Amino acid sequence: MNRMYISTFAAAAVLVSSACGSDTDRDAVGSDSETVPSVIATTTIWADVTRGVACDGLAEVDTIIPPGGDPHSFEPSLQDREALSDAALIVANGLGLEESLEDTIDAVESEGVRVVSVGQTIDPLPADDSDRDEDNDESGDEDHDDHGSEDPHIWFDPTRVAATLPAIADGLAAAGIDRAALDACVADYTDRLERLDTELQDTVSVLPIERRLLITNHDSLSYFADRYDFEVLGSVIPSPSSLAATNPGDLEELATLIADTDVPAIFAETQHSSDDTDALAERVGDVEVITLQTGTLGEPGSDTDNYVDWLTVTTGTIVDALG
Repeated sequence: MNRMYISTFAAAAVLVSSACGSDTDRDAVGSDSETVPSVIATTTIWADVTRGVACDGLAEVDTIIPPGGDPHSFEPSLQDREALSDAALIVANGLGLEESLEDTIDAVESEGVRVVSVGQTIDPLPADDSDRDEDNDESGDEDHDDHGSEDPHIWFDPTRVAATLPAIADGLAAAGIDRAALDACVADYTDRLERLDTELQDTVSVLPIERRLLITNHDSLSYFADRYDFEVLGSVIPSPSSLAATNPGDLEELATLIADTDVPAIFAETQHSSDDTDALAERVGDVEVITLQTGTLGEPGSDTDNYVDWLTVTTGTIVDALG
C-alpha cells in the first residue's frame, strides 16, 4: 500500500520538477505560470497543517507516510528518496519522530532541499523517560529505546501547532509563494486552531479531574495531557518511540496501577499491534481497550481526514471512554 501510494505521488513530483527546471526556476513561482511548488510533509497530520498555511492551493502538498502509517518505523523507498529530492520544501516533525526517515531527509537537505523541522520551532516537553533509562542501565535491561530527551508528539496540542505556522510560512515563502497570501492563510488558520482549542476545553470540561487518567500504548499523549489537565499514569511501551519494547516487570506494575485506580480504559493505536495492550486488559479485567489514531489522519473522506476533525474526534473518544 505504501509503495503504490508514493509511486503515484513520485510521478507527479517528477513532472513538477521537469516543468520547473533548475532549483532556481523551481523556487520562483511566476505570475504568468500556473505551476505551484511541490511540498512534501512527512506525515498526514503535518501535510494537512501545511495545506492550511498554503491555503487556496498556493502549494501542492503531499505526504511520504500514507494514512495509517507509523512515522517511527516507516522505511523510505528509492521512489520516496527521489520525491523528496524533487520537492521545493519538506515539512518534518523532527524531535526523533521520523526515526527511519532521518538519514534520507538529512541527505536531501545536504543537497539543497529546504527542510522545516517544526519541532525545533516550539518549546517541546521532555521525553520523561530518563528515570526508566537509568533503571534499565542499572539492571542491564536494554529493551527500552533511547529516543532522545524531547517528546515529538506535539500535534496533540493545537496551541503548539499554531506556534509552528510562521516557520512553515517562512519555508513556503522561500519556495516562491507570495508572502502576503501566506500571512493571510496563517491568520485564518491560527484563528481556527484557537477556536479548536476552546472547543476541546469545553469537551473535556464534562470529565471530572479525578477521571482524567490515561494509560496508553506508548508515550504519545503527554502534550494532550499537559494542555487539557490529564495525567498519564503509564504506558505499555514506556517510551515516546513505538519501536521500543515492553518489559514484563513494567506490565505487572501497570496492571496493579490500573486495578488500584479503577481506570476504565487503555488507549491503543491503529498504527501498532495491540497484542500487549489486549493482554494487559485481560490480565486486569473490567477495562476496555480503545483504539486511537495517534500519529495519522484517517483515509480521505473519513471523519478524521483533516487535523481539526481528527483532534476533535480523538478528544471526544478519550472523554467518552473515561466518562
